[in-house]
Amino acid sequence: MTADDFTERLARVRARFGSALQGKIADNFAALEKMSHGGDGGELIETVVSLHRCLHEMYGIAPTLGFAATGAAAGLARTTIREAAKAKRAATPAELAALKSELEGLRAAAAVDLARHAKEPQLNAS
Repeated sequence: MTADDFTERLARVRARFGSALQGKIADNFAALEKMSHGGDGGELIETVVSLHRCLHEMYGIAPTLGFAATGAAAGLARTTIREAAKAKRAATPAELAALKSELEGLRAAAAVDLARHAKEPQLNAS
């Protein structure tokens, strides 16, 4: 694989990540809404753990793909929900309020990163 091949593949992965990003953030807000209304204990805990995993993955991959602000914001949100996920418990009202704020920051950071990447030249989808 040449450097050009690698660069092109990375650009395709970056484009796929960018095109899915707003949907993932919307899913995070849906999880927050679900957690805010309580419900079945097992399902609620699964939502907390799943949200933490999603944020952790975003925190890890986003900077590698050139979405530094998104990765940093995902890291903050991940930290907010980490203890609840590790303890396999529902989030407290204070954690939920902080998480809402962090997810709003994530949405704003993603918008900045997406706008920056939209200005980049597009590769052929081969």
